[in-house]
Amino acid sequence: MAALLCRRSLPRTWLCRRAGQGCGRHYRAALCAELKQPLAIEEVARRPVRPHEVRVEVHFCGVNFADILVCRGQYQEKPPLPFTPGMEFSGIVLETGADVSSVKEGERVIGLSGFNGMAEEYIADQKTLWRVPEKVSLQEAAVLPVSYGTAISALEHRAHTQPGETVLVTAAAGATGLAVIDVATNVLQAKVNDAFLHVIQRKSTGKVLLSLK
Repeated sequence: MAALLCRRSLPRTWLCRRAGQGCGRHYRAALCAELKQPLAIEEVARRPVRPHEVRVEVHFCGVNFADILVCRGQYQEKPPLPFTPGMEFSGIVLETGADVSSVKEGERVIGLSGFNGMAEEYIADQKTLWRVPEKVSLQEAAVLPVSYGTAISALEHRAHTQPGETVLVTAAAGATGLAVIDVATNVLQAKVNDAFLHVIQRKSTGKVLLSLK
């Protein structure tokens, strides 16, 4: 499904658009009209922003494992068909509602969309948007909310990781694992054991032992 999603529907890992395109009454979005099938690019009608909402011109959208699952009907949330996948994105603020005070038109932002991020535009609640620092590109920023949000939630809010403590990461090859290492070492000042778990077969007993490198 991952190869099908990227090759036939989305030519790259990112759904990318150029600034200034498609700002009329319609915009393009990747729609999942049938589960386990390639996404289709369709025109979607715009709607007005509500007082607390922000219209964002999407430049990049992260592609997560959850996006693949939801397009196969295997995710815990099952939006009605058709729907647009995409849980995180980056872009430029196009329009703000009357009550919005956190961001302004023209600012670079990242956001959590739940779904609907794989589109040229996205209307977000202002609470789900954050400004992007000047030194961070929109492409890099697009993949921060899900992986780094998960890492911060796990380490800081659930584990209450303290400086000097050791964090064991058993799956450090993926986006979330790498984010856990980064947050643990560079933000929380903890130690990280990201060693590969070796499986050792003990011939005498037939038991499988796990040892840290």
